[in-house]
Amino acid sequence: MQFIKLDLSNAIASIKLQHAGGNRINFQMREEIFNAVESVAKSDARVLVIKGDGEDFCLGGDVRDWPDVPVDKLRPRVEVFANALDRLEQLDIPTIASVQGGCAGGGFELALACDMIIASRSARFSFPEALIGIMTLQGGVYNIAERIGRTKAVELAFLSDPAPAEQLAHWNVVNRVVDDEALIPETDGLAQRLATGPAMVYAATKELLRIWQSEGVRGARKALYDISMPLFGTDDTQRALHNVAAAVNAGQPFPRAIFSAGPKDRSSTSR
Repeated sequence: MQFIKLDLSNAIASIKLQHAGGNRINFQMREEIFNAVESVAKSDARVLVIKGDGEDFCLGGDVRDWPDVPVDKLRPRVEVFANALDRLEQLDIPTIASVQGGCAGGGFELALACDMIIASRSARFSFPEALIGIMTLQGGVYNIAERIGRTKAVELAFLSDPAPAEQLAHWNVVNRVVDDEALIPETDGLAQRLATGPAMVYAATKELLRIWQSEGVRGARKALYDISMPLFGTDDTQRALHNVAAAVNAGQPFPRAIFSAGPKDRSSTSR
């Protein structure tokens, strides 16, 4: 791959954007991101971290590709990135965007497609599309509206002003804001914690949230026990329950559980 680096060497998979000049997403890079996410889905990774090389996470789509391309030919080349983000959101494993510098347009939408965003204090988030007469192309405006409400989503999309990481954290878009020099170690620590956690629980939780997004509380409530109760039949949960019961009887705090099962092992316990 020319514009990204995919690492599947251990339980923490990573996709690093590597396109000099802001990691702008050109046509080829869109295909590479889609293929990388597919590779992660087929792997034994327990966590995925997406990061950008250089000063900026990603400054969005590479507009240099777009002039004079007929709309009927432009759409499929742009849409492949939307398909990549859909696939990213469907992954059973936790996904983390580790953001520094500029995070704009499609780069912002890429971060929003992850489960968690950890950002450096100097990071800036924006939707600059209106400045060139287009709108967010991967659903960014409604994805952000789901988190911060229509009013602020319209402000970001219409005015295209960058918002600092601290503001996005206040709006419950960014999970953690850290000093710039701490971004890499904080990301690594979070990824390691998730990689050793209950993978099947993460997968079940993401499935329930997807149902809630599409069918609301009623749909989620209907599916709740079909998704949650099979977890009680897993070796990991039974072992943890026995250890916790013994600790409670002894007046001790919950012991740290060891979770050996991966997300793919859930297929034998799911509905």
